[in-house]
Amino acid sequence: MLHIPKSYMMSRRFCAVIFILPLLFIPFLSAYGDSVPWDEKYSDEVYTYLLIERTIEIKRDWSSQETTRIICRVQKEGAKSLGEIPIDYDRSFQELKNIKAVITTPDGRKLSYKSIQDLNPYSGEPLYSDSRTKVITMPNVVPGSIIDWRVTTVTKKPIIKDTFWDILDFTSETPVKSFTYKLIVYKNMPIKIMNHNMDFEPNIEAHGDKIVYTWKGSLDKFEPEEYMPAYDEFSKYTMISNIKDWKDIAAWYWVLVSENLKVSEQIKKIVSELIRDKEEQEDKVQAIIEYIQENFRYVSMSFGYHRYEPHPSNEVFNNKYGDCKDQTLVFMAMLKEAGIASYPVLYCDEDAGNPKDKLPMPAYFNHAILGIDLSGKIYYTDILQKGYLLSEVPSSLEDGYIFAVNDKDGFFGQLPALDESEKMTTKETKIDIREDGSALVEQVSIWPKDTSISFRRKWKNMTDKEKQEFFESLDEAHTAGGKMLERKWENIDTEYKNIKSIIKYENPRWTVVMGEFMIFGGADYERNTTFSKEKRNYPIMIRSNSLDKETFRYLIPTGFELVNLPRDIHLKTEFAEFSRTFKSEGGEITETEVKRYKRALLPASEYGKVKTFYNNLSQLTKEKIIIKRKGQ
Repeated sequence: MLHIPKSYMMSRRFCAVIFILPLLFIPFLSAYGDSVPWDEKYSDEVYTYLLIERTIEIKRDWSSQETTRIICRVQKEGAKSLGEIPIDYDRSFQELKNIKAVITTPDGRKLSYKSIQDLNPYSGEPLYSDSRTKVITMPNVVPGSIIDWRVTTVTKKPIIKDTFWDILDFTSETPVKSFTYKLIVYKNMPIKIMNHNMDFEPNIEAHGDKIVYTWKGSLDKFEPEEYMPAYDEFSKYTMISNIKDWKDIAAWYWVLVSENLKVSEQIKKIVSELIRDKEEQEDKVQAIIEYIQENFRYVSMSFGYHRYEPHPSNEVFNNKYGDCKDQTLVFMAMLKEAGIASYPVLYCDEDAGNPKDKLPMPAYFNHAILGIDLSGKIYYTDILQKGYLLSEVPSSLEDGYIFAVNDKDGFFGQLPALDESEKMTTKETKIDIREDGSALVEQVSIWPKDTSISFRRKWKNMTDKEKQEFFESLDEAHTAGGKMLERKWENIDTEYKNIKSIIKYENPRWTVVMGEFMIFGGADYERNTTFSKEKRNYPIMIRSNSLDKETFRYLIPTGFELVNLPRDIHLKTEFAEFSRTFKSEGGEITETEVKRYKRALLPASEYGKVKTFYNNLSQLTKEKIIIKRKGQ
């Protein structure tokens, strides 16, 4: 099917695409109650769609022919990029025909396109694919121009035998004045249609031995807001599929996996070596995980029907490269040799929504991981995510939806949200302040897991020179011309543990000195643009849990006394907490700060409270500790 690129329609890109939606993104229907004329209402947009037409005809052998026409009006300089029109297709089973494109200039001249190129969209990237992009280059793309183009895409055969599926997404950031979508099928073709978050039914007409479904209307603009709920919670779309149920998806994909699951003699040899001294099943699995992650590289292999079907595991093993589905199958083959049951799992992130209650089709999923059965407990492992133990869920997968494929009917599930301890940062700092405002600083930090993993990976690939330059920059940033006395990192070369950093340094101008006074304390939280608009239309959602704990111990220099100790701060909303407390005892002041985010969903009516939280955070954190030289 024709894919309308980002330059023409809003789209969402997932982490590692293996299942490509054969769809045209169509925006949300507008309300006709608005008295402002459409052209006037959207006259300030960078560009608008005057017309989107799409007609798909399904043949008796389930091949298809799709004709698309788009008319776009350039209204501002920022839309000049629309003069390059990319049309994606897969040359292994698709053909583009009847490409036409004209532009009407502001003075009324009609000009044809300048050139059409056929390009590899992944040139220079680690990806082997039959995906191609026809790029139409238009002349004279200036404000006031109208671009009119059309193309016919012939799909020679469906991905799954005798099937068709599609998704019409009625959500876009660009308004459309008029759209028409037609689906033409033979009367005996079993097509199911389901709406999501909307009631927009097609007109249905019989023409001889065919049925024509037509969706038609005007389209409104969707304006997203920050920290919105999952896309699926508010998006409006129509699903079309003739696949009977999810059992058929499971059976189809299980056949693809079974046919390509090949345990070679080389695989047997390596597995035997890896698990030879391992007693526990978990240790065997971990050894295989580490072998694959250390010896294989990621290369997307999404050409032809292999955008769905994994390559034979013995070939991938020999080549030592492949994409998520390929490496997952190698993982499965090696576990099979080790006597451990596993099965492929299709994954989509939280934004895509739970496929369980939707029409069955593979288009919802964009990634493949592995489910591992150890004594009845299922572990879900993404072989591409390095640095995690078998029992750990990477943050990139949290809250995602899964469809596990086995030799039965398959089953659905959702991966858990991570506890705040998985994203916790702790820092303890002791500052021995001197009379001139300089200080001796000792700091111990424990990094969160994800930060530890990403830095450890970067560290391993640094040259000695790069490491030295990194330390020089780090030292200068802390000491500001002073002296680094001690620098020690623990677990930087130890997998699966959080990095702990210990530094001790002298800073010659650590605090503000104003005559006989010194002023210092926690950071000001300046009010940024988050949650700054006057009104809110959509609910507010924080997706994950996290916790930061920081303690400062200030040792006041001899001969100074405390003049001002800031008031304690306690701020709280349903999704965020902030506290900063102070304690003075003898010549020592302790400041403790806790920042916590919690996974939560708030209605738009709570927006005022959220704004107040951030305003108070900015205002209250400005107060500082003030000490003064005694007797002055």
